[in-house]
Amino acid sequence: MIVSTVINFRNYGIKTAEDKASITAEIVKIGLTAHMVNGITDQRDYFLKQIGDVEKISQLWIARSPSVVKQYGEGHNNEIPRDNIDKEVLETGNTKSITTETLGKSTIRVTIPFAATEFQTPSCMGCHEAKEGEVLGVVSMVMDITELRMGSIRTVLYNMGLTLIAVLFVFIVINRFIKPFVSIFYSIRDVMNGAKHGDYSIRVKGSKNEENSSLASLLNSLLEKLQHTFEELDKKVYVFIKNKNYVKEADPLKNINCTIDRLSDIYKFKQTIENDKELEDIYNRIAYVLKNHFNLDEFTIIEIDTMNKLKKIVHSQKECHCDIIDNECRADRINASVDSTVFANSCEVSNLEAGKEYICTPYTISNELQLVLTIVTSDEKQTEYVRSIMSDIEDYITTARPAIVGKKLMQTLNKIARVDQLTNMYNRKFLDEFADISVPQALRANTSYGVLMIDIDYFKMINDDYGHDVGDEAIRIVSGVIRKQIRKSDLAIRYGGEEFIALLYNCNEDNIIKIAESIRVEFSKQKIPAAGKTFSKTLSVGCSRFPQDSDSIWKCIKFADIALYQAKEGGRNQVVAFKQEMIDNKEMGESY
Repeated sequence: MIVSTVINFRNYGIKTAEDKASITAEIVKIGLTAHMVNGITDQRDYFLKQIGDVEKISQLWIARSPSVVKQYGEGHNNEIPRDNIDKEVLETGNTKSITTETLGKSTIRVTIPFAATEFQTPSCMGCHEAKEGEVLGVVSMVMDITELRMGSIRTVLYNMGLTLIAVLFVFIVINRFIKPFVSIFYSIRDVMNGAKHGDYSIRVKGSKNEENSSLASLLNSLLEKLQHTFEELDKKVYVFIKNKNYVKEADPLKNINCTIDRLSDIYKFKQTIENDKELEDIYNRIAYVLKNHFNLDEFTIIEIDTMNKLKKIVHSQKECHCDIIDNECRADRINASVDSTVFANSCEVSNLEAGKEYICTPYTISNELQLVLTIVTSDEKQTEYVRSIMSDIEDYITTARPAIVGKKLMQTLNKIARVDQLTNMYNRKFLDEFADISVPQALRANTSYGVLMIDIDYFKMINDDYGHDVGDEAIRIVSGVIRKQIRKSDLAIRYGGEEFIALLYNCNEDNIIKIAESIRVEFSKQKIPAAGKTFSKTLSVGCSRFPQDSDSIWKCIKFADIALYQAKEGGRNQVVAFKQEMIDNKEMGESY
């Protein structure tokens, strides 16, 4: 602003001097013309001196053009161009001004041309032999503008003083009223930047200003609560993370958000499996998570019943690469993961092709149940990925554990309800369900069954002579004989007391009799222990065929019972096949 003022004042002073020079030159022109008209041109020096004194012009002179010098001479005061500036103006007809400034003084030299014209009174052409617009002479003057410069400097200094006072006032106002708010703004900005990067320990800096101090106190109290809450949440939520490779972020909010996302997924998984009907559905859910959530494309889930020494592949994505069903599982035996990349061929039952690796991990579901997850990898990168997600997989399996135990317990209860506890054979309840569900399917599929009704001869005598304990042992022996003589696809059922039913799957008439005879003969060879001694017993068998004899399984069972009755009546210890003539009359047959 100061520089602008100085420049403007300088330009204004120069312009004022130039305007003054123009007016003075016009006065000189008019005066000289009057002197010429009045014939007193010899007195023009006095006139020029008076004008210089009045206008405070330090130097004032006139210079004639060559045409005037030629017509009237150089004049009595040697009125010829004094320097090149006069000559330049005479030649160009343009006003020229030059400012000279020193430390103590400033001057301005202005040279103004007089041009001839016939359009004024009196006409220049009346006295001068000149053309229109021809320069007849110039007026040169030198004016002292030092005072004008000093005035401008004083004005500038005055303005500068006022400006400095205003700036000082504004600074005081800002420092007193605005600075506290600006400072707290920057402090809040620092707090927010820290929070953006996970650092909630930064606090707002207050000031002596009461409003600022109150605001800072409120904000810091809120930040303190937020920091404490976030840290506590981070600690409490982190306990749900089983992933040993999980790296916590510096920002607790990110940790909380990540953990909640994972817990949300696991919770949805938990809600889903709790509503699944069968245990197989839960295993399929786990397989779905492994395939779609963890992007595994080759794995096997194996169920191991440690109490009954049973192994079952419950899901296999692609194919199973180990003979675990018929051999011991190393991961299950040592209860730890088996990684082929750590030590090659560490598992004896693996038959994985070259170029692939495996990681087998056991998961304890209950004291009697173990799951083994075998994951096959094809390269080192995939192996590292599988290692990184093993704890995440454990989260899902751990979440599924109660549902698996519950469904397994239901299976056990259902089995108990359908299995005879003395012989471990199916009971009458199972037969009822089989008749309702499987028999209609067998009819649609043209599947046949051979029906054997088996009964121990003179069983009451065993209980009467040796007691019920020996009778129970005889029942266990006959159940073992029946199971050994039938196939895995056949069903053995304790129908009640000493009566048993065997349902022989897709068995022709000859084989029905053959299996029945093998049961009879094998049981007659068995020794039943009683009071330190042993004895042997026989049994009788009645046979029928479903659906050849009837499309009702219950009628076929009754027909087998009729055949059994015939065997008893015929002397026992024999096999009798059902024939229609065994039914005494038509009404009797219809009643069955």
